[in-house]
Order: sequence, then structure tokens, then C-alpha cells
Amino acid sequence: MEISNREKAAAIQNSIETETLEQIGLINPRSYRQHNINVADGFQAILGLHDLMPMEKVYTNVIRAFQDGDIGFVHVDYHLFEPTVAFDIHRFENGLSVEHWDNLQVNTKKVNKSGRTMTDGKTKSVDHHLTEDNKKLAAAFVNEVMVGKNFSLAEKYFNGDVLIQHNPYMGDGVSEFFNVLAEWKNEGKEQVYVAVQKVLGEGNFVLVLSEGYVGTTHSAFYDLYRIENNKIIEHWDVVEEIPSLENQKNTNGKF
Repeated sequence: MEISNREKAAAIQNSIETETLEQIGLINPRSYRQHNINVADGFQAILGLHDLMPMEKVYTNVIRAFQDGDIGFVHVDYHLFEPTVAFDIHRFENGLSVEHWDNLQVNTKKVNKSGRTMTDGKTKSVDHHLTEDNKKLAAAFVNEVMVGKNFSLAEKYFNGDVLIQHNPYMGDGVSEFFNVLAEWKNEGKEQVYVAVQKVLGEGNFVLVLSEGYVGTTHSAFYDLYRIENNKIIEHWDVVEEIPSLENQKNTNGKF
């Protein structure tokens, strides 16, 4: 029986721990476009990472798995070179992954102000008939509020002050979210969203990939939103620095 794209994406990432990536046969060995710009292009470069990792410590735990057409995307708790949280995205053709994007952030393993981790919370999508509506809602929030800095428009995307927050440096609440953003701006580490690059969703979960800056550091923002009754109710994110062009190991671009 053919497995789903969400299941394939999960199997690929879980195979890191068991070193079975080649055996499961879910990546096209002849055509694999890599958007992790810290890794060289192609399938062999992925296999070569196992030689660099402390495999006695490595684990992978896919927390959430979704699919959007020919794309499977997963939210993963890792220990690679150190404790890490990531989003991994695979695009499939003829049953095999031919393209990969990801964003990784070191996981402090601590809970945030509201006692939440970077990966806990709801995991199963519902309201599949609302996928496109929810994608439009999340994209509009990021474009209008985060990119456009129209913070006065934020209230239409939330149910009052309700926001279950998994960012490790924040607590729950919409007011808390914007207060911390303001604090970071005053400290010279403002999160500046420049452009939305990709929007993926399944049911009430939507992942928005954006480009921007943390202070002066070129960065990628992967924000996962859970939507309920046409309002954003829960948020997870992963932020990663985008290295300068001369330090990138492939030419495919982050997005």
C-alpha cells in the first residue's frame, strides 16, 4: 500500500537515528535538490552527514506530520550535533523526495514562561475542508502584521488575548507576544519580517516560511499556526540564521 507524503516525510527524518536512509528508498538518488544551505546538493551529501554526527547521541522524534499536495512536512525534536528542533519539508515526485527544505534551532530543553516546550501541544489536524481558508488566514496575518508592521490589525486574527505560545522566550497571550517583540526591538534584536516565501497547510495547521532579519542577521522564520474558528490559537516557531552567499554549500537558495 502506498504511504502518504506525511508518512514518507516522517520516515525520512526518523531514519537519521537508525541510519537507514538508503535502505528505505524514499529519496531520489539521482535528483535531490537541497535547500539546507549548510549541506551540499544531492543524496550522497545527506549520507555523508552520518559520518560527522555523534551517532551514539543522535535521536529523532517526529512530533507532527502533515501534507499539502505533493509536499510532506514535519515538526521534529532532534539530537543531531546538539538538542535541536526543526521543520523539514519534502517535495515528492513519483513517490520519491526530490527536494528538501528545513529550518533548525538549538533547543534549550527548558520550558517557556508558561511551562511549554518548543514541541508540545496539539499534534493532529482537523477541519481538512478549511485548509485553503486557514492558509489564507495565516498568510494574511504574517503579511499584514509581521511584514507590514500593521500591529493594530492583529486583533482580527485572535480571540482576544488567547494565544498558546511555544516560543521558548515568550509566554502565552497575544499581548505577551507583542510586548516581547517590542522588548527585542529596544534591545537591538528586532525580528523583522521582509517577505513570505511559502505557505503550507493541512486542516487547521499552517506553516508559513518567511525571510527577514533578527537585528542585522539575515534569518529564516518558520512559523506554525493552529487555527480554530477562524482565529489563530497556538503558535510554534523555528528561527535560523541564513549564512552569507560565500558560506553556502549549495546554490539552491534557502527558500
